[in-house]
Amino acid sequence: MPLLDESVTSPTETSPTETSPTETSPTETSISLEQLLSQSEAKIQSLEQAHVEEMNRREQVERELNEARQLLQLVMDTLPEAIFWKDRNSVYLGCNRNFAEDAGIGIPEHIIGKTDYDLAWKEEESQFFRECDRRVMLADRAELGIVEPQLQGDGKQAWLETNKAPLHDERGKVIGILGTYQDITVRKEAEIALHELNQKLERQTVELSAALSQLQQSQLQLVQQEKMSALGNLIAGVAHEMNNPVGFLAGNLLPAQNYVRDLLGLIALYQETLPNPGEAIDSKIDEIDLDYVREDLPKLLQSMGEGIKRIRNISTSLRTFSRADQEHKVAFNLKDGLDSTVLILKHRLKADEHRPAIEVVEQYEKMPPVLCFPGQMNQVFMNLLANAIDALEESSQGKSFSEIKAAPNRIMISTQVSSCASQAVIRIKDNGIGMTEETKQRVFENLFTTKAVGKGTGLGLAIVRQIIVEKHGGTIVINSELGQGTEFVIQIPLETA
Repeated sequence: MPLLDESVTSPTETSPTETSPTETSPTETSISLEQLLSQSEAKIQSLEQAHVEEMNRREQVERELNEARQLLQLVMDTLPEAIFWKDRNSVYLGCNRNFAEDAGIGIPEHIIGKTDYDLAWKEEESQFFRECDRRVMLADRAELGIVEPQLQGDGKQAWLETNKAPLHDERGKVIGILGTYQDITVRKEAEIALHELNQKLERQTVELSAALSQLQQSQLQLVQQEKMSALGNLIAGVAHEMNNPVGFLAGNLLPAQNYVRDLLGLIALYQETLPNPGEAIDSKIDEIDLDYVREDLPKLLQSMGEGIKRIRNISTSLRTFSRADQEHKVAFNLKDGLDSTVLILKHRLKADEHRPAIEVVEQYEKMPPVLCFPGQMNQVFMNLLANAIDALEESSQGKSFSEIKAAPNRIMISTQVSSCASQAVIRIKDNGIGMTEETKQRVFENLFTTKAVGKGTGLGLAIVRQIIVEKHGGTIVINSELGQGTEFVIQIPLETA
């Protein structure tokens, strides 16, 4: 109801007995009220019109905003990337169609209010996504190129390359996160396939390298074995050929000694019976010095007997060294193997114009025959002793004969039973040049050698290790100090016959 102007006095305020000079007539009052009512109606109409205009403007703004939103959604749906944005608590505020399809919700609007745990991802994937969100928002720094797996709504396991950046309000405060990602499954699967192929190729390369190394090793071992076999056959043949004349000499020496003794006795008897044989016989006796012959001839025959024994021992040693291995281990006296090897190498131990003889010190404890492969053990002894001689010859270079004689080159060989009585221990030590740490670490490698080209194959000690460790189940250890010498300590199980 319209309000009356305060200037209009209420009739109750005028005395009925008095007439105010400003008193308005009823007609005037009615006119004033009508004016006020008209004014109010005009004002209401104006307000209603303004309200209508405001509503029209709001509807226009809403239409424009909706069109802009639709346009933005269309742009986001057109982009090849999946796009999403979340609030501070990692609750989804929106996404484009690509993301909605991956998440299995179909329509982008359905993402609002959901979290990663409400979508198709695995639980560990959802946890990873949220941890990444929290890290980006706390650091207020974008993370780009994050490669991560994702189980999508259709059950497909995909790989994504994700970019995440913090969202800010007008004051710069972080209020959420914006993320985009591309499906790189094809690229990732190709990378995985390539990686697996590379690994397979690496394994094949390693296997081929190992096979090639094994083949080379086998070839060299065959060559070495053939050389040892040929050497063994040669030595066995020489020993066999020596046995015939040695046996002939040994068999005839004793009768020859008896015949000589008898003839000397007969000559003595003739001298007693015929004290004056004549001038010609006396002259011959003086010429041949019969007394000296009587004294020296038995000694000569005895010396020949010692020589025959020596040749027989050499023949035995040669046959011991050249014995062929069987398919199973046989009883073998390690001392015999070492002695025969030293005998084979004796020509390298002798003195020459450059140095005195190399001394060989042998210390053999009493030990029963050991079950082993004798031919292979002899090969071990040959390689180790030959290397010891090489080291001594190298250490002698640049020294005078007298200097070497003052500090003689020496090889010490010893055998003993281990303290636990379960191992046969063989030690071969020289006082040569010794080894560096690098050489000690590599000395048993195939084809490794410190010798000049043509002086060694680098296989000898590799074969030694294989024979001791793989064939006999033993161990071989090197004790060496540069300039002080080298010691090889071999232990093999003490299997007795």
